[in-house]
Order: sequence, then structure tokens, then C-alpha cells
Amino acid sequence: MYNKFADVKLRTSETMEVGVIIAPDEPHAEQIKPFLAHKGGGFKWHLERSVIETLDDLETRFYVGKVDGEIITNIMIVEHQHVGILGHVFTTPTQRRKGACKAVMGFQMEDFRRRGGEALYLGTGYNSHPYHIYNSFGFESVFRGSGFMKYRAAEGFDKGYFAERPVHTKDVVWHDWAKMTALTGIVEGDYLRSIAFGIYGPANFEGGFLVFKQSLENGDTYHDAKLLESETGAIVGFATISWDTRWQPETGVLDVFIHPDFYESGSVLLEAIDFPDAKIQCYVESTSTSKTEAVQNAGFYHEATLKNQIQHHDRDVDVLVFARD
Repeated sequence: MYNKFADVKLRTSETMEVGVIIAPDEPHAEQIKPFLAHKGGGFKWHLERSVIETLDDLETRFYVGKVDGEIITNIMIVEHQHVGILGHVFTTPTQRRKGACKAVMGFQMEDFRRRGGEALYLGTGYNSHPYHIYNSFGFESVFRGSGFMKYRAAEGFDKGYFAERPVHTKDVVWHDWAKMTALTGIVEGDYLRSIAFGIYGPANFEGGFLVFKQSLENGDTYHDAKLLESETGAIVGFATISWDTRWQPETGVLDVFIHPDFYESGSVLLEAIDFPDAKIQCYVESTSTSKTEAVQNAGFYHEATLKNQIQHHDRDVDVLVFARD
């Protein structure tokens, strides 16, 4: 489906039509797919699927500017339950410096708020020209000096979104995309978050989720993966078992990251995991008492200590290795 917002004048006095393509939309697929053909890997995988099929409850919107019927600029939003990721910001090189992208973004942000949108995330270069454009629309660094940015439609989002609620476990689906980034992007909590994902501290999981989801669908890399979801729909924890192929036989690696306000529910998450008939190791920073308790309650024992293995806040931190045979 395509909805037109308005016609606007560019700096060159050309008229640009601004609208939104709500995927799936096969008629417009042949316009948006070649326009974003430079996107590779998981991004291309999502793009090609989203325009022709429904991906669980994920909402994919392409906000576009058209001149003479041709798309010259695009901003994509993927979202669920009013939490989204902004990406694929691209303008045809010959159409740049005309104000096209900034005009489309004005309509996109207004539409997001109008639909009840609450939080958006994006990644860009810190202190770059795009960074300052996004900042002018209300985005700010998730943490100091970072190009990982967040937007809040209203104050108090994080406190309300991650408020303590009853939880349940679930499998990973497409519409968890932005909600997992909301979790991996929290500043508080464990620093060592996922060996498999390569997440240390607050991180944008935009591209990482696509690699993760594709691996789950292909049946490789991961033996099992479960999410912890609150009754409000927030993802408040995840656990995965991937394979460490450096060893023979292969050793499973358990990664667990839970919002600090939900660690009491860690047993619920770990009880849902299908542990393989193999040795499994879990790496825990020595300062994370909550995670230590959770994995010990799941039958893991302290196997080794890696001294000064990571550096956090300018100090060395030991990493504890827990094992389950």
C-alpha cells in the first residue's frame, strides 16, 4: 500500500512527492528493491522478503521522495508495538544537497508520532553530518560519544517500558527486531552481554539481529535461542546456545543477557533452553553476581577464571568461566 503525504519544493524548485510504502507491496517492490540494491547481507535478505511477504507482525515502512514518479530518497522504519529502528537512509547521488532526505524525514517523524510511536533507534557516525541532522529531529547518543542514537517521543519511556511485569519465554520472531535493540541498547546492566553476538556494553543490534534470525532459519550456528518477554511486549532477556568450533568435540557457549530489573526471572529463561548433550560453557564478568547466581542455579559450576580479560570503565575485569557437562 502506498500513501501520499504531500508535494514539496526542493531547493532547486523541483516538485517532490512524499509518501510511504507500507510493505508488503508487490507493485512498489520493483521500485524500492533496485533503489536499495546496494544493501547487502541480511539487509538485502529482509528487503527482498518484506516487500512481497508478511514477516510475522513486523511493520516495514519505506518513506520515499519521488521526482517525476522516480524514487530519489528513502528512509525505512521497521517497528512493532511503537518501538522501531530507522535505517536505509539513502538519496540518489545526483539528487543530493537538494533537501530531499530532510524533507522526507520531517514527514516520517511526524507520521511515527501520529501513529503512537514511542522510541526509535539508529546507527551513524558520531559527530558526522548525518549525526547532526538526526540530532535536529530529537535523536541523541545512547551513550556519550556514540553514533548509536535513540529518539523518545515522550519522557519516561525507558522506565515505563522496562517496568517490572510478569514474564514468559518465547522463540525469536521477526517483530522482535527493534525490541531486541531496545534491550541491547540499555546502558545499565552487564557489560559482557553476548559472545556470539559480540556485544560488550550498550550496542545497536540492527544488523546483528538479521544475522541471528537468518542463522536460526538456516538451522546453523545456534542449538537453541529463547527470549524473555514481559506482558507488555518488551523483550527483557535472551539466552542462546551457539557452537564454539575451536574445540573437538565442539563446545556449546551459553550467552545470557537479562535486564537488571528482571534477573529474578533468570530461572524462567534458562529452564526454557534446550541444553545439548555436550559440554557447555558460559562466560560471566566477575562483577555480575546476578548472572553468576542464574547460571549456577541452572547447574553450571565455576570451572576457571580468566584474569583481567576485559576492560570496562578503564579498569580490568576478570571473566569467570562456568561449565555444565
